[in-house]
Amino acid sequence: MFIILNENIYNFNMKKNLLFFSSLKLYLLISLFLTNSINSKLINQKIHIAYGLDNKYTYPTLVSMVSILENASDETFYTFYLLVEKHLFKEENKIKLKHLEEKYDRCKVIIFELTNENLSNARVNRYPMAAYYRLLLADLIPDVNRVIYLDGDTIVFTDLAEMINLEMNNNIILGFVDNSFKNAEQFGIKTYKYVTSGVLLINLKKMRKENISKKFFKFIDDNKKNLEQEDQTVINIVLHGRIDLLPPKFGMWNFVNRDDVIKHNNYGDKKLNIKAYNEKEFLKAWKIPSILHFVRAKPWKRKTKHTHREFHEKWWYYAQKSDEFENILRFYGGKK
Repeated sequence: MFIILNENIYNFNMKKNLLFFSSLKLYLLISLFLTNSINSKLINQKIHIAYGLDNKYTYPTLVSMVSILENASDETFYTFYLLVEKHLFKEENKIKLKHLEEKYDRCKVIIFELTNENLSNARVNRYPMAAYYRLLLADLIPDVNRVIYLDGDTIVFTDLAEMINLEMNNNIILGFVDNSFKNAEQFGIKTYKYVTSGVLLINLKKMRKENISKKFFKFIDDNKKNLEQEDQTVINIVLHGRIDLLPPKFGMWNFVNRDDVIKHNNYGDKKLNIKAYNEKEFLKAWKIPSILHFVRAKPWKRKTKHTHREFHEKWWYYAQKSDEFENILRFYGGKK
């Protein structure tokens, strides 16, 4: 709300019009209060999103963030927490990611530069050390009760207010089902609620209350040779019994075809005589996902037989929405 005073119209004697200016000051204060109240009401939902990344995943993470902001509700404010390794993450990449605050007015980007003090025994094989940083979130953002964690190889098609408000009951994590149950069996655990760590809804309040971070570190120290899926192994074993499944639209993989989708959903049926999801619900989520996770072929890499063309094109659609699109094209050698 703005008030414009035109000096050619309002030409007052200051001494004789103190009452007027006192009234005007009061009016401005009331207007400011009402404006702030209106703005506060418009932002009905504050959503916290975290990513762990290294320099190589700067552009995929940027595209993922753009997809969130392009589909954000007018009533939602997003705070992004980017977890990177201190001294290794390039300043130029920080600038590219922080630039989103200038392009979109309903977001904040916070970058945590982390050391590996508590992760000296963590196994690093397929993924960078940054993959383990999601285990630190409860302590990194102590005033946040819930966070959505995403890998950089995701894109989002809807506002995430529905996801952040899902019923969690006594669970600490909700995730999308993975078919790597055998990684739990080596620890004597048989469960179909084994989730991929790339899309998670995390109850940080419960994590802090139960000192889960300390349990994570102890498990890493005791099992450093058995972390087959690295951070994902840690999460699924330490939190066994406190994990449930997300609705499949939140975290759907980029399956190539219908048979591929059904095969994944039936995996638990073969191993544990149970299906993770209702088949109809699972297929619908594949056709209309809210969060798509590129677990299979990455759209910025050369196409393979595992590429779903429509999903592939959607990633490039959001890449084109980014101010870094020309750099993304150059970095990956053109659109694949």
